[in-house]
Amino acid sequence: MKKLLLNWVIAGAALAGMAGCAQIKKPAAQVRAVPAGLRFDQVGSVSLYAGEPCTPQIMFNFRSAGSTVWLAAPKHETKTLTEAAKNNGRVHISGKWRRGGQSNCSYVEVTSAEVTR
Repeated sequence: MKKLLLNWVIAGAALAGMAGCAQIKKPAAQVRAVPAGLRFDQVGSVSLYAGEPCTPQIMFNFRSAGSTVWLAAPKHETKTLTEAAKNNGRVHISGKWRRGGQSNCSYVEVTSAEVTR
C-alpha cells in the first residue's frame, strides 16, 4: 500500500513539474481587416515583428492610438524602421493597405518612414 501511495506521489510530482515547464503562448495581436489600397498616414512607435507573420513581407509592428498595425517595408525604409525599433523612437509612416493570402491578413506597405521627435 505504501509503495502504491509513493508511486502516486512521484507521478503527481512529475506531472506538476511538466506543467510548470509548459510555454504560454502570447495571443496574436488584434488586427482589423482594412480594404486594400487605402492610404495610411500615422505617427507612432515601431518594434520588430516577433512570430510568424501571415505573409513574408511583414517585419514590423506599428503601435498608434491603442491599435497595432503590421508593416512591410522596402530596404531603405527597413533600415529606418529597424533603427527606430532599437532606439524605441517614434516614426511617421506613410503607405498603402495591402492584403495577404489569408482573409484576416491586412498590413501596410510602407512608402515613407521618418523618425520624429
